[in-house]
Amino acid sequence: MSERRSFSAEDARNLLRRARTATLATLNADDGIPYGSLVNVATDVRGLPLLLISTLAWHTRNLMADPRASLMVAEVPSSGDALTGPRVSVMGRFVKVEDGSVRRRYLARHPAAELYAGFGDFAFWRMEAEQAHAAVSYT
Repeated sequence: MSERRSFSAEDARNLLRRARTATLATLNADDGIPYGSLVNVATDVRGLPLLLISTLAWHTRNLMADPRASLMVAEVPSSGDALTGPRVSVMGRFVKVEDGSVRRRYLARHPAAELYAGFGDFAFWRMEAEQAHAAVSYT
């Protein structure tokens, strides 16, 4: 019988901090149907997720209409069942932020984003987390 390894809140925070990409799920502004997209992610000093997104993207338009969303990060094993890798989903509300420290942290994680970070249609957003769910592989 498989035994489940423990996965602490610290493990979940560390997984989120290590992540470079995530799946962002928003509610479609037109009909409320869930919409998932791939985004680059970083974290602020408190470990809250940060995004740099364009108003041209569906997920941004969705967040402007309804800021509720979830963000999932995962470490997929190099072989075997992808579902055995650790993952965490964070749920909450995104807020647009204009903060130099957010910009610095995000660009330190994603230096290539400097090319478009100053474009007028791009902005930094931070998730104000309300709950999280973490899973880990069985051994």
